[in-house]
Amino acid sequence: MLWSNHFYGIAASLLTIESSMVILNQLPSFFLIAFIYIGTLVYYTYAYFNETITGLYTERSSWYQSNKRYLKIRQLFLIFLCLVMGYFKLHLIGLFILLPMGLKIILFITLLISLLYYYAPKIFTRVTIRNKGLLKSMSIAWVWVVVCSIFPIVIQSQGKYNFLENYTLLHLLQLYLFILILAILFDIKDLNRDNDENTKTLVAKYGVQSTINRFIFPLILFYLGVSFFLIFSVHAPYIYLINPILVALFIVLVSFFVQKRKSIHENILLIDGLMLIKALLGILLVVTLY
Repeated sequence: MLWSNHFYGIAASLLTIESSMVILNQLPSFFLIAFIYIGTLVYYTYAYFNETITGLYTERSSWYQSNKRYLKIRQLFLIFLCLVMGYFKLHLIGLFILLPMGLKIILFITLLISLLYYYAPKIFTRVTIRNKGLLKSMSIAWVWVVVCSIFPIVIQSQGKYNFLENYTLLHLLQLYLFILILAILFDIKDLNRDNDENTKTLVAKYGVQSTINRFIFPLILFYLGVSFFLIFSVHAPYIYLINPILVALFIVLVSFFVQKRKSIHENILLIDGLMLIKALLGILLVVTLY
């Protein structure tokens, strides 16, 4: 499941459900969840298609090489499925035409960032988000926030939801900070390869411990501050504090664990597994209190 990227699809789906329940107090439709799940699956499968057996991740690279034919067929089928759901069930083309210009620009920028992240080396050799340190992590966080929060709310509200409300902006900022922290942490596993390929991530530039001290811990405090302000501003029950406090504690623990673990299995489960924990805690609180 890890190599085939179903894990990322599940994480994106759960974060989508959490955002919908927290902001709109409703469950997203089956087709919306399926669209985001499949879209995430397709995107991350392409991301690892070009890894070679001689790369840093021998086990994952070997799996992709041995399953290349199956993955290509699966990609074509899943892309077709996304197109069918997007047109006939979610009516994305008609909805996009009716969206306010601001939302159109946000969605277009997000699509552009997603494409440039992997396609830039082939199209514009001097433009590569993956080699821009903090910009790399910020871009990943932006795309995940749009895909898992802004996009599903746009679909469910038919583009009529006001994203400028303080509560919504704080929720989006909270999710952005959370994903940003995970994106920076995940570069730890790529440190050796990034050094070999001269990829200037924060971890490659400052080192593991310095990155955690300079960026991770301050961002955790920022995340907690935004979370507390969000909860207090809407006079939510204090039990809601459990979610950001537990998430912050888990991030601190993972920050120490990933420094000693080289296995990609462990890194994915430890770091990206936090997305599942955050989403499930948020969903559980909403269900319990409402």
